[in-house]
Amino acid sequence: MLALDKNKKRNWLLVLLWLLLIPAIAYVAATDYKISVVVVIAILGMATSLLCIMYYKLGFYLYITITLILPMLERMSGSEMSTGIVMDGLLLCSLLGCLISRGDPTFKKVNFLKDPLLVATYLYILVLILQIANPYGFNPTGWAIFMRVIMRNVLFLLLALNVFNNMKDVHTFFKFWIAICTAAALYACMQQWFGLMPYERAFMAKYPKLFNTTIILSGIRIYSFMSDAASFGIIMACNIVICMILLTASSKTMSFPKKAVLILIIIFHLLALGYSGTRTGYVMLPAGLMLFFIANMQKRNTILVAMAFSFCAVLILFGPFHGNPTVIRVRTAFLGKQDESVNVRDRNRAVAQPYIYSHPFGGGVMTTGGNAMIFHRGHQLANLQTDNGYLRGVLETGWLGLILMVANFYLLIQMAVSNYFKLNNELDKLLMIGIAAAVFEMSLAQYTQDASTLVESAIMLNAFTAILLKIKYLYTQNP
Repeated sequence: MLALDKNKKRNWLLVLLWLLLIPAIAYVAATDYKISVVVVIAILGMATSLLCIMYYKLGFYLYITITLILPMLERMSGSEMSTGIVMDGLLLCSLLGCLISRGDPTFKKVNFLKDPLLVATYLYILVLILQIANPYGFNPTGWAIFMRVIMRNVLFLLLALNVFNNMKDVHTFFKFWIAICTAAALYACMQQWFGLMPYERAFMAKYPKLFNTTIILSGIRIYSFMSDAASFGIIMACNIVICMILLTASSKTMSFPKKAVLILIIIFHLLALGYSGTRTGYVMLPAGLMLFFIANMQKRNTILVAMAFSFCAVLILFGPFHGNPTVIRVRTAFLGKQDESVNVRDRNRAVAQPYIYSHPFGGGVMTTGGNAMIFHRGHQLANLQTDNGYLRGVLETGWLGLILMVANFYLLIQMAVSNYFKLNNELDKLLMIGIAAAVFEMSLAQYTQDASTLVESAIMLNAFTAILLKIKYLYTQNP
């Protein structure tokens, strides 16, 4: 009863605070428009931060939602913003709330000292720390920025480990993830069918360098409300595979109306993937589904989904569609000859090979691509566009960094497949193999994109990692 009285008093205090703020905001808005906008944003920010502290599980979902739509808010503002500060603030508030409420007891069941995946993560962080002593390239500012991103991912993983306490929490996350990504797919379709919004066109005109890979000969690569078309396409490809895997569930596990909704979701995701122009995403689809087909070839529903996918693929690749630019771009990913972009990547790899052999410890963090032009001008790797996560990893952190990066993907897939065979519930098993397929897709995407470091895909990958770890120690360990 005492706890209930405290909650009531706290709620009434919040209501009173809002009532007092309304006339204050109205007065400020009447005197200065710009100040009123700042005040409103500050109030909304404080309210969101307070929610994250009070309810850290809600903060987890708020962090994902706001992070995904931050690029759209930036475009609406008409100028570049320090979005990283917003992300860090939300994440730290949620972690603070988790510490205050002492998190979840099942968090302690994870073996943080002996789990192979976590040990590989620790070793990778150690390699990054040792880059301070790299004689070929160390810039304190560049290193700090890179480590900030890495630590943000680690803190998000720790928060997620406190959020996923049972399979019900896992189901809630997948419902949320598919829902928000479906919203992104619908928005992408609107961008393609009706054109970009005025503020989006204005932002592209103001910052053309940010959209060098967005504008192509056949039109504009659609990016929805996410940061760029590449990350958006990768997310869509992973979700399509997960949804198609869920379609193979029996009628006892998933009713026909739910499957109908799932088919509609897949259609919008496929359209969005096509509009994104991400050829990496096109190749990811059959690769991810192949892993699932191998694990479930004995099931009738799996064979039906495989036949349907094969029919659609043949129709797109060889059907009588010759004037649609989206279909043409899909075909070039599988049937087309090497274009100039592929030739450029091959030449960059050829240039980088001698450096890899002569620098086993790497050239230093942030010494490749455009980052090097900011933090390492004059470096041998400056402005070398890797367009390859593995190549960037071996160039910057050496062979050990590359091995740990590959080991992380392998251990994730191995854990997902192991969970799949140890769980009994059909839906849970499908989610595990769906994660395995999505991570396998990401490992392939890493060859043509630096996929794992993109903000959106990093969120997905770390959430999947937390799910796999908690399921491993809660449901599949021997008593």
